[in-house]
Amino acid sequence: MKSLFTLVLLAFSTLGFAQNTGIVVGKVTDNAVNNEPLIYANISIKGTAIEASTDMTGLFHIENLADGDYTLICSFAGYETKELNIHVSAMEPTQIALSLNPSTVSLNDLAALGIDVAAAKDNGKTSVALNN
Repeated sequence: MKSLFTLVLLAFSTLGFAQNTGIVVGKVTDNAVNNEPLIYANISIKGTAIEASTDMTGLFHIENLADGDYTLICSFAGYETKELNIHVSAMEPTQIALSLNPSTVSLNDLAALGIDVAAAKDNGKTSVALNN
């Protein structure tokens, strides 16, 4: 009986020290192309080093977040970055659905670089004069 009481007391004391952490799960899709999943989109929690990437189906999950409010940042090359305020609770997973829009590129910001192929071939030939 004494050992049973000790075991129950130990179990309840361990629960008191357990952290209340939550999980964020979600999906990132392309708003312009029939909500196709965006593979390897970056998900981060603003102000922390916590990051995740979407899988082949556009799904992501972030675990071990303390209860509280966060700003979720989602980015993908060629798309507009989106920020979303979320609340995380240990009681149930926070579910997110993000749809990103393609970003527009101004042609004034682009620079074209190239070389003249004929000049490149001529530059490969060199002559050296030897004096005796």
